[in-house]
This record gives sequence, structure tokens and C-alpha cells, in this order.
Amino acid sequence: MMLERSDLRRLRVPFVAALLLAGLGVAALVLTENNLAEDEQLRKAGHDRLVAARDQLAKVSEEEQEIRNNLVQFKQISDRGMTGAERRLEWIETLGAIQRKRRLFQVQYNLEPQRAVDYPGVAQNQKGGAGTFMASKMRLELQLLHEEDLLNFLADLRAAGGSFASVRSCSISRTEGTGAGGGPLRPRLRASCVIDMITLKAADKT
Repeated sequence: MMLERSDLRRLRVPFVAALLLAGLGVAALVLTENNLAEDEQLRKAGHDRLVAARDQLAKVSEEEQEIRNNLVQFKQISDRGMTGAERRLEWIETLGAIQRKRRLFQVQYNLEPQRAVDYPGVAQNQKGGAGTFMASKMRLELQLLHEEDLLNFLADLRAAGGSFASVRSCSISRTEGTGAGGGPLRPRLRASCVIDMITLKAADKT
């Protein structure tokens, strides 16, 4: 079938209209894809913000719980009288009281100057905190009748309050001769101990 020139002239308008409609269809498709991509970006951004908000909330909750735990621990430390300056006079009186209570033959002591504790994990964790754990090293020499005297002495020292008694080392050896006390009841053992008397020093607020 042959088209006449007049037929082509009549088809020009529909052909142009068809091209315009096709162009509009392509433009609509591209616009729809762009809108979908933007919607996906917005959805992802919203999801990311939600995840970040949840993470932040969880972090705040963890920090709040950590603060609560620290306050509980601080209260326990405070209740035991471990806060503030070292209590050398109280410790010396405690040693004498335990010696009399346990009827120990002899208790000799030497207290070194106070310093920050150097225990692994403690020195790093307390940097920038509410306080610093301080230790006064006490060297003890005890004359004992038997090993249980040493265990009772350490238990009494820890229960006395005013500090936390951390035993760094203890050695026991047998004594020679009669020693202090004389008679049938005489010290048979000598204990040498190094004990840290630990207190909590509040951080400077300046």
C-alpha cells in the first residue's frame, strides 16, 4: 500500500503527538526512578538516624548504669571510712588492739610514705575519675604461736575499717631459741608481711 503525499501531511500531527507522548513517558519514567532513588536515600538516612539515636540512648543508659555502680561502690568505700586522708594513728591503735585481743607476742611495724596505687588496671582506670586510690605500705614483723594467729590478725585488720588492707606478700619462718615470752608458751613462728593500707583521695576540683 502506497501512501500519498497528502496522507503523509495528514499523519504528521499524529506522529508528532506520538513522539511527544513517548517523550513524556520516558521523562515520567526517569522522574519516577529519581523519586524512588530519593525515597530510598531518605529511608536509609532515616534508618541511619534511628540506629544512631538508639546507639546514643544505649550509650547514655550504659553511662548512667556505670555512674550508679560507681556511686554504690563509693558509698560502700565511704561507709568503711576509706575516704579522706590516711589514718596512721588509727592504724597504729588498731595494731595494738589486735595484738592485745589475739594475745600475740610481738607486732612490729613500719609505715612508708603514702603513694598512688600501682596495681595493674587500677592506675589506668582511675585517671580522670572522682578520686585516686592511695596506698600506705606497711611492713610488719609478727611473732606467732601458730599459723592461725596470722590469719586471725589479717582478718581483724581488714575488718577494722578506715582503709582496705591489701596483702602484697607474707612469709612465715620458724624461730630459733625461746624468743619473747619464754617458758612453755613462746613464739614458734615469725611472719614478715607487706600490706598496703588503701584509702580513696578525692579528686581536686580546681
